[in-house]
Amino acid sequence: MSKYRIVNLIDKIFISVAIFLIIYAWINFYIRNLWTTFFLSLIFTFAVLFILFYFTEKKQNKLSLNKKNVDDMNKYFLAFRLSAKTKKIELLEKILSKTTKTQVQNEKLYFFSKDKKNLVIFSTHIDKMTQSNLIELLDQNYEEDVDDFYIFCNEINPNVNTKIFTNKTIHLIDKQALYKDYFLKYNIFPDDGNLAKGITKLKFIDILKGMFTPNKARSYFFCGLILIFSSIILPYHIYYLIFGSMLLLFSIICKILPKFKNDK
Repeated sequence: MSKYRIVNLIDKIFISVAIFLIIYAWINFYIRNLWTTFFLSLIFTFAVLFILFYFTEKKQNKLSLNKKNVDDMNKYFLAFRLSAKTKKIELLEKILSKTTKTQVQNEKLYFFSKDKKNLVIFSTHIDKMTQSNLIELLDQNYEEDVDDFYIFCNEINPNVNTKIFTNKTIHLIDKQALYKDYFLKYNIFPDDGNLAKGITKLKFIDILKGMFTPNKARSYFFCGLILIFSSIILPYHIYYLIFGSMLLLFSIICKILPKFKNDK
């Protein structure tokens, strides 16, 4: 949604007119009385607009917030994942030192809480933590004097069993927990300035987005308008009515779709 009220007002007028024309054309197809068609169209248009704008605004706010959180989480986790081990240790030590004592020894990060010695293990190179991955990591990093293991990973397979030891606890922290309980909570984030934009593959959703860009709304609208009026005066009017309605719907989608995108 644009930050300029006049732009939002014009968009709403545009959508309202397009919806009215679609409803009017279809009611007129069944009811030939001009005034009856007009008033019924107004009533149905107001009902549709109320539902459309109410739920669009509500949905937009929710989607914008969720999408921003997910985008930030993925961005910062990728930056963290691509960082050197020393950088990972430096970042987490800075975060953990806010609430507990930390120690870096032999390129390993330890922190102490409630008389427990905890070891941090990085497994961000593993896309999805499995039971075999967990056992292999513990074999490589096991220390007898460590009480708890904190393993930072990407995603966790739901079948992973962390209750391997009777006297030690394993904590698996996926990227969502890392972002929420560490980065976001302490407002300390990895440096994402060196992230390079990868080559993106063309997807069907991207083709649809290209079809429904805001600058195409006017073309769809006028083409649909011509077909709607042609349905009144030309033969095969059901053909013109259907395709005219489709083009008017396309113009509405062009105006509504940007409302579901994040504000930049």
